[in-house]
Amino acid sequence: MLKLFAGVALTVLVSSSAALAGPLEAYGRLPAISDVEISSDGANLAYIAHDGGTSRVIIQPLNGGEVQSVDFGKVKMRGVMWADPGHVVAEVSRTQAIEYVTYVGEQFQATSINIKTGASVQIPKRSYETINNVLSSDPIGGVVDGKPTVFTQFYAGEEAKSWQAGRFDLYRVDLDTGIAAMVQMGDTETGDYLFKTDGTVIARTTYHRENARWAMELRKNGKWVDGYVTTAPLDGPAMRGLSLDEKSVVMTIQDEKTGEYRLANVSIADGKLGELYGPDQPFRIVSDNSNHVIGTVTDAGYRQYHFDEPRLAAAWSMITSVFPGRQMTLQSHTPDYTKIVAYVEGTGEPGGYYLLDLTAKKLSKVGSAYPGLAGGDVAEVRAIKYAAGDGLMIEGYLTLPQGKVAKGLPLIVLPHGGPQARDEAGFDWWAQALASRGYAVLQPNFRGSTGRGHGFIRASDGEWGGKMQTDLSDGVRFLAKQGIIDPKRVCITGASYGGYAALAGITMDKGVYRCAVSVAGIGDVRQMINFEILRYREESPIVRHDKRYFGVTSANDPKLDERSPERHASEADGPVLLIHGKEDTVVRYEQSTGMRRALEKAGKPVEFVDLREEDHWLSREATRQQMLSATVTFLEKNNPPN
Repeated sequence: MLKLFAGVALTVLVSSSAALAGPLEAYGRLPAISDVEISSDGANLAYIAHDGGTSRVIIQPLNGGEVQSVDFGKVKMRGVMWADPGHVVAEVSRTQAIEYVTYVGEQFQATSINIKTGASVQIPKRSYETINNVLSSDPIGGVVDGKPTVFTQFYAGEEAKSWQAGRFDLYRVDLDTGIAAMVQMGDTETGDYLFKTDGTVIARTTYHRENARWAMELRKNGKWVDGYVTTAPLDGPAMRGLSLDEKSVVMTIQDEKTGEYRLANVSIADGKLGELYGPDQPFRIVSDNSNHVIGTVTDAGYRQYHFDEPRLAAAWSMITSVFPGRQMTLQSHTPDYTKIVAYVEGTGEPGGYYLLDLTAKKLSKVGSAYPGLAGGDVAEVRAIKYAAGDGLMIEGYLTLPQGKVAKGLPLIVLPHGGPQARDEAGFDWWAQALASRGYAVLQPNFRGSTGRGHGFIRASDGEWGGKMQTDLSDGVRFLAKQGIIDPKRVCITGASYGGYAALAGITMDKGVYRCAVSVAGIGDVRQMINFEILRYREESPIVRHDKRYFGVTSANDPKLDERSPERHASEADGPVLLIHGKEDTVVRYEQSTGMRRALEKAGKPVEFVDLREEDHWLSREATRQQMLSATVTFLEKNNPPN
């Protein structure tokens, strides 16, 4: 069991005895394979293969038959799934707008591949109604009248001119013809649908922006009836799936006594709400391919799965016993749980997919995510815990460079994005790349990070640019006190919110960092909120959420300028590298160009790197490599590791 200790006690999660690391480009490549999924009959695997700038879907028979490869070129692959044993659905995305409907954003589409004929068809190819051929939910495979199909939501509305004016309908799509047929019509307030794989609609969620009414509604005799209703201007419940016996809708609801979220079942028959249950710590839901909730997973360093299905629980216990001390992820499984695909990372393993065949009593490796890296290229990672300035305990991870004594090391602080997210134990390609160049890397799960409960998230209210920021520098001071790092050799780098933290660190948290690298970071938070209001309207949960982070009620509050690094450009402690994708639709490209102008006007050293045809997530290998190379070059110049 992983334990966290304060002070000098540090728990090793991932270690390596090798003194030499792999080439930088090996860390920055897209995973060679990803999203390994097994068909329901256990006969085939399907996965995405990346090779340079191109992507393919690989269909691999487990009986030694001929491997199929479907070339998707330079499109951004987002996932694959089996709709039935004969069809693979591949999901892709493009950065574009839908005329008269959406702003420029990441639009997701899907293709059905018939593995017997090799034919493929777009989902949907055509429809009897007017819809956009952009997915509004993840596809789910099913069977209607004996014919395999896939269910998903599409935006519809012949007269609609925006997302707010149209509606989201549930459709089934023929896997060979691509013809879509409506299963359930929605309205402007409809969110998600819950249905069985035969197309029977069970429930939906609705949300009314003006009064923040959230509802889970059950489908009864052709009508919608309230199943669970609450007011949720910000945080709220969620519909998670069907119970294994298909008698209840499984939801997450906030426990009024503790403030934490727990599971609860709503009876489909009579709408009665059951008792709260599930883990008494933060968790995520584990679902199968048929909308069933089959368990939960908690994050306490390593993921801990808690399965409701005893066969899966037994099989998972067996496979995890083979890989002690490593991060394990359930990737896919057959419905009878006799074949399971797991992703393994950690000691001696930068990332690999493994197939457990219980019938054959065999465990085999499917392939490596990073074949250019050996186990010895994975640097040591330690779990750390320290007190913030106000006494709040902060947990995080420290990656140590190979071949160096953990004393007086140069440090890179690498805060995660989100900010409502978290770093975990396991292989982090960015942190490992920096460690391979000779740096210690600190990844703090600062207040507002997930995994520590609702109260820890709410500790970030009003603290964007405040205590969320000093949680990072408190980690620097902790490591300096232990003698592990040299406090005069510290830089900060990050992406998205982490990019904001890098800019705030060099401009607002004085005397801590000697340089900063911001990838898609936010420089002007007032501009960010004003843009969100323009795009989503002021009553949007997105706007409400960000106002809570800054502790403001109005976009005119002067606190927004106080927390904007662009307004403090003249106070920058050191050189800044700005990197931004031209196709970023999450953090506007103008956030970085505005920061560059402010730094140049103040006479501060600044460099700028354009990532052409790149989005917010570094989805393309060439630009990911460009970002990593530019970052390391900048850090080595301004904070030499030796």
